[in-house]
Amino acid sequence: MALLYSFLIAASLLAAPSDTVTVKDATPLIRPEFQGLARKLAISPAFVPTAGNEYELISSGKRYADLLYADFRAAASLIELELFLFGQDPDGARARDILFEKVREGVEVRYTHDSFGNFFDNIFDGRKVFTGYYDSLSRGGINVRDFSPFYRIDPTLCNPTWRNHRKINIIDKRIAYTGGMNITEGSISGWGDAMLRITGPAVQSLRSILLLNWNDLALRKSEREELNLTVRGNATADGGTILQVVADGADQPAFMAEEAIVWVLEHARDYVWFETPYFLPDKPIIDALGKAAARGVDVRIILPSDSDLPALDPAFRSCLERCFRKGAKILYRKPPFNHSKTLLCDDYLLSVGSTNLDKMSLRSLYEVNVYIYDEPEALRHRRYLEDAMEGAQEVDQAFIDAWDSRERFRQFIFGIISPFL
Repeated sequence: MALLYSFLIAASLLAAPSDTVTVKDATPLIRPEFQGLARKLAISPAFVPTAGNEYELISSGKRYADLLYADFRAAASLIELELFLFGQDPDGARARDILFEKVREGVEVRYTHDSFGNFFDNIFDGRKVFTGYYDSLSRGGINVRDFSPFYRIDPTLCNPTWRNHRKINIIDKRIAYTGGMNITEGSISGWGDAMLRITGPAVQSLRSILLLNWNDLALRKSEREELNLTVRGNATADGGTILQVVADGADQPAFMAEEAIVWVLEHARDYVWFETPYFLPDKPIIDALGKAAARGVDVRIILPSDSDLPALDPAFRSCLERCFRKGAKILYRKPPFNHSKTLLCDDYLLSVGSTNLDKMSLRSLYEVNVYIYDEPEALRHRRYLEDAMEGAQEVDQAFIDAWDSRERFRQFIFGIISPFL
């Protein structure tokens, strides 16, 4: 009997810590014409729409840094980061030093790191990559788990398109950031982007997504942290906004972002506007764009006229003619470069996330998107996009006719390799 007691005590010490959180389903509070989308995306309790959320939609890197670093400094016990890029640059170093301060104060800092993405980002930006910058995070007391170490032979390394492109920052389990912004010089001091700061029950949805990879990378059960989300009943209209957090990637059973886009295009009544830095959609989305435009829906794709990946610009132009022929309106906004990934539909639905409108993002990368069911925010974002389209260059027949044989050849080559982009 003493041996059994000892075994049970040892097992309890090795068990993963666990939280149980109850959420209420806000689907009945959503406009009837969008409830089908909410139900389609709610494949798990983490993806159920919740009411009573507060948020700020951030479009400035400076504003993002001011809010994020203030929340870092106010953290009492736990900071969790899952970032595609944590820059080896002045803005990344500033965030790193704040996190080091919090570690010295006794705050636990966790970081899910994508070494493959950070390595190549530093190469493309001309920065040194063998300085021990990322090793220093561990030496400074940050608990780092590597999503894709180079030495590990697994599908993530064999297929370099399977990257963790999510951007999630969570402070003390009660404040969350997600969207398109990394902690890099580009996101904070360079271009435009879209990021959400969220409080309310949607934070738990984001945290459950963050823990998917965190736990998957744990070496022992005691290093895991379980978050059990359960749905009990329906939400009531008690203030706040309805948000639905949905993950995408190899840890999900379907292409969630693509299915949401196709659904919106199939059900939109008035308009669907996309804001994306990279445009290389696959056939289901191109077909849905065409069908929506044929019904009279105002379909627009807003792209940056300048690019942070100029070598790939012919690839992103290779589908323009086809989409133009199908009735989509494509506009190149004026500089500076904008990295936002948003979807706006019928003055009610707004999506903000990490998913680009390209095949790699839709079919390979680990992503996360937030669907906001809120007319006032949709109208605000519509005014923002209308301003962004002022003076934009529209893709028309003259634009296409200006492509010479060299441009056509480049597009042809990229068309062949586009399944890998």
